[in-house]
Amino acid sequence: MALVLVLVAIGFGALVLKRSAYSERRRTDAGVFFRAGYAVRAGLDPYVVPDDNAWYFLYPPGVAAAFAPLADPPTAATPAFDGKPALGDAGSTKSNGTFIPYPVSIVLWYVVSILCAVLSIELLGRALTRGSTDPNIRDLTPAFGGWWAVRLWPLFMILPDLLSTLSRGQINTIVLACICAGVYAMSRGQRFRGGLAIGAAACIKVIPGVLLFDLLLRRGTRAIFGSFAAALAIMILVPVLVYGPARAFDYSHEWVERVILAGLHTSEERLQAGADFADTDNLSIQGSLHNLTNITTPRGQRPSEPEPWIKLTHVVLSLGMLGVSLLIGPVPWSRPKRVDTALQIILRVGMLCCVMVLASPMSHRHYFVMILPALAALVSINISRSPLAVPFGWGMILIPGFIALQCLPRVVQDGPLRDLPIPPVLTIVVWVLCAVQLARLTSVTTSSAAASA
Repeated sequence: MALVLVLVAIGFGALVLKRSAYSERRRTDAGVFFRAGYAVRAGLDPYVVPDDNAWYFLYPPGVAAAFAPLADPPTAATPAFDGKPALGDAGSTKSNGTFIPYPVSIVLWYVVSILCAVLSIELLGRALTRGSTDPNIRDLTPAFGGWWAVRLWPLFMILPDLLSTLSRGQINTIVLACICAGVYAMSRGQRFRGGLAIGAAACIKVIPGVLLFDLLLRRGTRAIFGSFAAALAIMILVPVLVYGPARAFDYSHEWVERVILAGLHTSEERLQAGADFADTDNLSIQGSLHNLTNITTPRGQRPSEPEPWIKLTHVVLSLGMLGVSLLIGPVPWSRPKRVDTALQIILRVGMLCCVMVLASPMSHRHYFVMILPALAALVSINISRSPLAVPFGWGMILIPGFIALQCLPRVVQDGPLRDLPIPPVLTIVVWVLCAVQLARLTSVTTSSAAASA
């Protein structure tokens, strides 16, 4: 099985390389990151230097600095930026050996993404098995089917979204690895490291900031200090060291204005095409409702903003799901103080991951790879009840049904099917199942504690 997965990864990597570097245009978002890395090395503003598709960098300035080794200079196809023409053909620039060739950068970025995906699955698998209260599960090794099942079924369930992330050259697998590292650390009682990893995820992509509510309410001061340390390093120290204090402040302010405030529609700035709702695959709550209510109107002719009731529904559902995710079970300050098991931690974080992809103002298909913790927790609970470590009971419907429905929009990409909110609905189902399982686990833990008292 491992060899098959390696061969699939290599074959898909060849397809990604062709689409990204050897097509009539670069069909990837990776160029956004590489071009930002070039801006860092050239002393330019990373938010005004587009890639060859006229797309702009939307991440914090500290993240741009991390891509300096993969810097990609502007080419003859690069649009004008900052009121100036592109800086010429990159061929002669790269020939002096200063920059890594673009196809090599694509391969390196793909390998990093694959490794982060593998790391995420392995960390969750270890947290679920080593943190189990069942000694038979704790003793699982690769020689047993259960060891593979707790890793492979979640992988198969997120595979369509993982392939979307990889083909687009997106940064989601790195964010996911940070989240899973945080979960693993907290399941082992290493709260500072857990807070550090989750804080890093929030500093890279913003929407994992939802997970910080869990740190504030349930994980203690060490986890909070860890998240502060990540923010200090990524948001302040790295930009100051790379850009200098003045430019670091200017770029941070620009990022807030053009990305955060623009995303919340409190700023007139718009960096990216597709930020409105007229023709978009936005799969957030509001995006899904907007496309569904305008399903008979051709794309490009739909309203550029959702109706007020859609925005209100988005806010109410997002806050409601967030509140439930945080407050299931005894409040953190109860006495005697309750300590969550590894499974409870992963279930709660998984629920918050579902909330963050649905509550994000703009949520694309590849975002849904970040609900992996929720899927891994549900799979672990389900197969632990089966002597053969295969989907059992409700898992026989959820697991294959989830995979089939996630693949359906990929097979049929035209017509009304494209506007059906399949990923958001499946994510809500997963969130509900996690909530039910977390409530049951909390009830059992509370009953056991009361009996022992």
